[in-house]
Amino acid sequence: MYLFGYGSLINLNSAQKSFKRKLTQKDLIPVCVKGYKKVWNSIEIIKFEDNKDTKGVFLNLQIEENSFSTGVVIKITNEELELLKLREKNYSCITIKKESVLNIKLEEDIIAFMTTKEEKLAKSEDKECFIPAKYIDILTSAFTSYDKNFIEEYKKEVLKNFPFSIKEGTYSFSDPTQNKFAKEGINESK
Repeated sequence: MYLFGYGSLINLNSAQKSFKRKLTQKDLIPVCVKGYKKVWNSIEIIKFEDNKDTKGVFLNLQIEENSFSTGVVIKITNEELELLKLREKNYSCITIKKESVLNIKLEEDIIAFMTTKEEKLAKSEDKECFIPAKYIDILTSAFTSYDKNFIEEYKKEVLKNFPFSIKEGTYSFSDPTQNKFAKEGINESK
C-alpha cells in the first residue's frame, strides 16, 4: 500500500522518525493528487519551552473537487501503517483513489491522514491557536530534495496567507507516544 504524505512526511528526516527501516529520498515519490487541498486547521496539543499546553495548528487535507495537492507517496507495510497511526493519532485514515494521482501510475489506492473530527479542526476566529515556526522549517528544509515545479506548487498551496499566528520556539507533542513517533524517532533510545 502507499501513504500520501503532504506535511512533515515530505521531509526525509522527519519521515524517518516513524520507520524502523532506513528510508532514502527515493522512497518519497513526489506526486500531485486531484480532489484535495492542504489547509492549516488540524489541532494538536503541543508544548513550547513554557511547558504549557497550546493548540498547535498543522496541515490537513480537505476534499475539494477542483483542487490539487502536492506531496509524496511512500510504499508502506501494514506494520508501518500501524506505527504511523501513532504519529498521526488525531487524524483519520482515508483512502484516495489511485486515479486521483496525476503524475504517476500506481497499482493500488493510497492511504492518507486527514483530521475529520470537528473538535480537532481550528476555526479562524480561534486566537488561541498557533502554527509552530519549527513545523514550517521542517516543510521548507525538505525543498532541497525536490524539483522547482514541486517547490513552487507546494509554496503556493501552503506558505502564504497563514490563517493563524506563527509561534517561534521548539515544541513537543503533549502526548508522549505521539511525540516519540513524530519528534524523537522510534529507533532512538532514551
